[in-house]
Amino acid sequence: MNTQIRAQHILSFTPVALAVMLITGCASLPKADSAPTLRAAQNTDFVSSTTGQWPAATWWHDLNDAQLDQLISQALKDSPSVEVAQARVLQAQAVTDNASANRGMKLDANSSINRTKYSLNSFYPPPIGGKSYYDGEVSLNFSYDLDFWGHNRKALQAALGRETASRADAAGAAATLSASVASSYYQWQVLNQRIVIQEQIAAYQHHLVEIEVKRMKAGLSSGNNVAPLRANAALPEQTLVQLKSQRDQTLSQLKSLVASGQDFPDLKAQPLPQLNGDLPSTLSLDLIARRADTAAARDRVQASLTDVESARAAFYPDINLSASAGFSSLSIGKLFDTSSEQAGITPAIHLPLFDAGRLRAGLNSNRAEVALAVAQYNQSVQNAVTEINDAELRVQGANNELPPLQQQIQARQHALDNTQKLVKAGLQDGNALASAELLKTNLYDQEIARQGRALQAHIDLIKALGGGYDDGAETHPQSSTSETNAANQSK
Repeated sequence: MNTQIRAQHILSFTPVALAVMLITGCASLPKADSAPTLRAAQNTDFVSSTTGQWPAATWWHDLNDAQLDQLISQALKDSPSVEVAQARVLQAQAVTDNASANRGMKLDANSSINRTKYSLNSFYPPPIGGKSYYDGEVSLNFSYDLDFWGHNRKALQAALGRETASRADAAGAAATLSASVASSYYQWQVLNQRIVIQEQIAAYQHHLVEIEVKRMKAGLSSGNNVAPLRANAALPEQTLVQLKSQRDQTLSQLKSLVASGQDFPDLKAQPLPQLNGDLPSTLSLDLIARRADTAAARDRVQASLTDVESARAAFYPDINLSASAGFSSLSIGKLFDTSSEQAGITPAIHLPLFDAGRLRAGLNSNRAEVALAVAQYNQSVQNAVTEINDAELRVQGANNELPPLQQQIQARQHALDNTQKLVKAGLQDGNALASAELLKTNLYDQEIARQGRALQAHIDLIKALGGGYDDGAETHPQSSTSETNAANQSK
């Protein structure tokens, strides 16, 4: 009678005790965090507002330069920087796969055979004591975490967010590499053209020296101008040395970017292209999705916020279910008899009553990660605005140089035409003609240098605008199967 009363008392106490444990465990649950403030670009942040277009994903094809197409294609294929970014994507995929696996059920198969000699003076009396026996066990063990509070689900969502960010980083690395190759390539082209012009200038200067020397020998000049003319002739020679050194350095940089080794093509001179430097009309609205670094920073903010939610869910009771079935016998010969069958099912509740300090420390660490991710995101937006404005101002500056330079070239061409007529009429000598040619050629050198500055500014603007990256158009053909399944499970 006493035993029955005691059993009833225990059974009636168990639900009450369980409820008290649940309430106690949830009492210290942290409050939900408020949403962070993320910076957004405004139209007033930019130096101008136009109706231009965003750069295409393969914007360099519009330049119609087969050499550049080949260089960028080879760089994207072989560059170590792209390989590093792709390796980080694989790392993020592995983390996602692991997080996805934590949400699934687990099934293990175990088997063991033991030979044991039992002591004659221990728990087992003869005939077991004092003899050796084989015993064996075969079982299947099942376990599943019900994840009522979304701890594992949110951890998976955070991993997916970081994988997306790593893909944006990889795309950003490719966009940066493409812009760097184009920049170095056209810098080489500009230097090559300027070297040709400086060689012409040097020839005109030497021609002037020769004319003056002949005049001096003929007694038509005192020769006082010979030394200054020779000094002038040495100036383009010095400029040629500098330009050729810069061209060699640029070619070396280009080979390093392309990572081609002995397969680097023999570059040919090409005309410089004209690019449109207008800013897109949707600049403030689409900036985040069009720059890989800002898109990746945004994804990391979201992943960090999800990590906080996962850490908060860890304060709730963890409920899981485990079961096992198999055979166990002290006699190997009877291991698979029906009498050796064993089975069990175990629902379990883990309640973090006394480890709240560890959980809270983990939660605070995740909150710090959110603060860092938000700061990095805001910094990336500020950097984007700064880079766009800097490139756009340089584009405008180079374009504003063109009208007065064209006026000078036209005026010098007119003066040269008149001088040629006077020389043909015998009213002026070759000195005046060479001087007129020299002045015009110097202006051509300035124009090529201006075109080079404009072209570099345009390429920097393309890079600042994301280099053709589009978060909305991203596809992930290399995504893991578990990532796809995990995304479906997390919905």
